[in-house]
Amino acid sequence: MNEKRNLLAYDAGNSAVRTILCHFDGTSVTSEEVLVEPNGSFEAGGYIFWDMEEIFASMKRGLKKAAEVCGKIDSIGICTWGVDFCLLDGDGRFLAKALCYRNSIGEEEIRMISDAEQAAMFGRTGILTDKINSVYMLKGMSRHFPEVFRAAKKLLMVPDVFVYLFTGVMMNEPSELSTTQMLDVRSMKISKEMCDYAGVSPDLFSQIGVHGTAVGNVLPEILAEAGIDYDIPLICVPSHDTASAVMGIPSPKENYLFVSSGTWALIGADTASPVVTEQTRRSSLTNEAGAFGRTTLLRNSAGMFILQRLRAEYKKETGEEIGWNDFTEIAGQWTGEPVLYDVNDIRFFNPESMKKELREVIRPEDPAGVSWPELLASTYASLGESYAETLKLVRDITGEEYEEVYVVGGGSRNARINQRCADSLGLPVAACDMECSSVGNAAVQIAYFHPSCTLGDLRQIVSRSLKVKRYYPNAKP
Repeated sequence: MNEKRNLLAYDAGNSAVRTILCHFDGTSVTSEEVLVEPNGSFEAGGYIFWDMEEIFASMKRGLKKAAEVCGKIDSIGICTWGVDFCLLDGDGRFLAKALCYRNSIGEEEIRMISDAEQAAMFGRTGILTDKINSVYMLKGMSRHFPEVFRAAKKLLMVPDVFVYLFTGVMMNEPSELSTTQMLDVRSMKISKEMCDYAGVSPDLFSQIGVHGTAVGNVLPEILAEAGIDYDIPLICVPSHDTASAVMGIPSPKENYLFVSSGTWALIGADTASPVVTEQTRRSSLTNEAGAFGRTTLLRNSAGMFILQRLRAEYKKETGEEIGWNDFTEIAGQWTGEPVLYDVNDIRFFNPESMKKELREVIRPEDPAGVSWPELLASTYASLGESYAETLKLVRDITGEEYEEVYVVGGGSRNARINQRCADSLGLPVAACDMECSSVGNAAVQIAYFHPSCTLGDLRQIVSRSLKVKRYYPNAKP
């Protein structure tokens, strides 16, 4: 691998659309952000939606800027959040705006499913029943948006939508597709029984993509808009951001523990195959498809969303524009014992006021007496405990011995959460560079240019590309 490559990695999350240029020198990958623009859901007519047009416009702006920065882009890979999707008609036209998983539609459907039925669904797919899974939103659309539901001929997950807009090719990428709970992660085929439950045909889905292969070239009109006069292949990468982040973990071991800490915290282990047992289900763990046939056994847990909401409310309350470091330091003003609470309580899913809900939980007898320092100290401690308790369950279920846990994503920078997790779990926490997701994305793009590369070869590239900061159990600040 002597040649150099410029690999474009899109990372579209709940709060930002990031265009990241990854440079491969034949040995390791370095990365630089070339464009970061805000993203967010919006409410209309009593429902919450995503602005897919604006996200794609941001990606096109990023493409143009990246080409100006590096001269030539060799390939592109796209990853985003999971579960959300768009429906298209028989002519490939979008039928409606993309609904956000924070709508109550999925929760309405879950209430009508018995525990026995949920167990059967888990047995069919290996995916845990969860109110945000696409299948429940899809089924709920038959009541909330019946005309759209009846007209639908194809379903594209959010990253698949952007692949389609860039290339004109419809494809369902496996890691993202597994978040629907309509894919059997053992056979990697769409479950007819889950389609029957949702009231749709398996034909709603397109071909399932293969990691490290080209989906198609970027359309000429998009290249012309960006001022590019050469072809760029778009590569099938693990497009669920968790799967890309796990691919980008610099572990020398084949199996490892991880926390992908962003708006959500995806907590679990990278494993060779799914673990479809009743113990797994009872532990609220799920088996999502990972890179190159691997499995991410994980729990979808509350993450930085609670803190994102608290920071927004703090800024509104004080009129102070405060950065994350300064916001975190407020917790240091609390000298008492933090109150631990269940970060996954439904009260914190999408409340009108996160501060109000938390104060009532932390000190129900005197909510008004909960200060910002106590509130934040309790939240950081509760998140760290949540990570550790889930990792203990994963360790028990896999029966593996692990030497440490890797934390990736925006939350990896939070020393308070990392240290609490290390103390409770009794293992070192290795906090990775911010760019695990983009480096994982880029590593799979490298496989396109070097088909003989094994997963082990790609992991060596990742390990040479990233640094970690370790937090040891019960270490003093």
